[in-house]
Amino acid sequence: MSTNNLAQSIYQKAIECGYENCGIIPISDLDGYKDNLNERMAKVPQSAQLYKNAEAFTHIRERYPWAKSAVVCITWYGKFCYPESLQGRYAKSYFLSPESVPNCTEHQDELRFQEWMTEQGLRWEGGEKYGSTRNMPLRHAAVAAGLGTFRKNNFFYTEKGSYYGLEGYLIDEECTYKQTCSIKACAQNCTLCQDACKTHALSAPYTMNPMACVSFWTTFGQGKIPPFLEERQFENWICGCDACQDACPHNRHDWSNGEDFSGLDEITELLQPENILNASDDVLCEKVIPKTVAHIPPEQVNTLRITAARMLRNSVTESA
Repeated sequence: MSTNNLAQSIYQKAIECGYENCGIIPISDLDGYKDNLNERMAKVPQSAQLYKNAEAFTHIRERYPWAKSAVVCITWYGKFCYPESLQGRYAKSYFLSPESVPNCTEHQDELRFQEWMTEQGLRWEGGEKYGSTRNMPLRHAAVAAGLGTFRKNNFFYTEKGSYYGLEGYLIDEECTYKQTCSIKACAQNCTLCQDACKTHALSAPYTMNPMACVSFWTTFGQGKIPPFLEERQFENWICGCDACQDACPHNRHDWSNGEDFSGLDEITELLQPENILNASDDVLCEKVIPKTVAHIPPEQVNTLRITAARMLRNSVTESA
């Protein structure tokens, strides 16, 4: 199979397996991530330690000498409806991720795509959406493949907005399938995402301090409040934070419409903060922890109670 035919076949199979779009780039297109990472740490020096794991993405060719191309697939979460009672409390990209429901159609389609690549004789590695085990910087790869762009809040966007799942695969064949992105840049005078970030993690356009991010402290940060932040700045967020994305004019979307996400309606009542506080470790580990897609490990389940209790205190303060 020629490289052009292989690229076309990979793209077509990805679409057949339910992905919204797919792009393929040479490994060399990922080299630019090193400059991006260094720039990010230079702007926010206190983030250097947190970004240490990301340094592995600057050595992809050394880590995977057999890899020649990167395949990036994207899935739009806006096709699902999202309960109003969870909005402003739980990050949508966690709780709408097919990765948290192994038996759902979307996850099975992902496995079908992987099986097809194996059947074609491709050596591949990847498929991960989250965690330090990823083999490439997914947002950077998606933009390099022409699937979308970055906006001022640092998220990957297509014409539909930023609520996307991204998957990346390294393969051992040279082929390219780049898309053309014609999305307009953010308005120069727009500061809506920065204004929505109550902890000021977004200190400037395209600049983010992860150590001040609500998403970090409600997940990996185990619900703690660092000395430079105040409880009220966390507002009603229990797990993750969508504030800067929801405020973005390019993200306008009616979440009351769409497909039901597998199993979400079954735990919506459990996800109410009062019920999080009263639920046992076993119940939370079985039904809620998987929805955080590795952002809260089972041994740190009490993080959910800490953030739920804080949300209730903030709600009382707001109503007073």
